[in-house]
Amino acid sequence: MNHEEFHRFLKEQKLYKNLTTISKLISISFLVIYLYLLFSSSYTASPLIVVINYLAIFTGFSGLIRFKYFEIPSILLSVFDLGSESPFYHLNGEEKKYVWRKAGREEELPTDPNPDWIVSTLQLHDRFPWKSVGKFYLVFYLVVILISVYYLTSVYLETGFQN
Repeated sequence: MNHEEFHRFLKEQKLYKNLTTISKLISISFLVIYLYLLFSSSYTASPLIVVINYLAIFTGFSGLIRFKYFEIPSILLSVFDLGSESPFYHLNGEEKKYVWRKAGREEELPTDPNPDWIVSTLQLHDRFPWKSVGKFYLVFYLVVILISVYYLTSVYLETGFQN
């Protein structure tokens, strides 16, 4: 039996977990820098504090995009495009149920679900293209973060965050 599709699904879930961890670490590092600026700087209205606040808010907002991106596993989204040829139908019964539970559905998965039932239950016709939005947003997020970190580093090297 071919388990390549299930392993791809597990890799996607691991990526989601890793991105969540990285996001938490970035948020914590912004918090540490913010607290350092707040308590060590003599001038608390520094634009650096504002930049750190915006980066923290931006990183928090990224969690919403990340959630929507991984809300429905790709293997289930493929049912909309491929129908019964989807890799979802190559999984065994237990793997299908596991994937279905990861989609956060309360309905029990029938023993032989047809593509129309999955598409209507997951409302895939009305779903916004979060996979495309997520990829575009990731590039935008990385550009903003890299520019901001470059700015903060250059200011630190020039002034030591002192006004």
